[in-house]
Amino acid sequence: MEYIAKICPNNCEKEINRVKEKLRQLPDIEIVDDFCVLYCGQCLVQPFTLLNGKNIAANNAEELLEKIVTHMEEAKAKC
Repeated sequence: MEYIAKICPNNCEKEINRVKEKLRQLPDIEIVDDFCVLYCGQCLVQPFTLLNGKNIAANNAEELLEKIVTHMEEAKAKC
């Protein structure tokens, strides 16, 4: 399954850059910098991404990365 992770570059910038670096190492995922993903305000409060359109948010970058990987693994298991 192919995944597209849309991430606002302004979203918790330092933290989100570490997440993007780690995600780029995974197969089947494309990282798209999108300055507006239409979740106004959320990007100022917590790290998040839209993974194939699903809003995945967390309290910090490490938790976000874990949630993204878990979501991908669960989706693959359903196929």
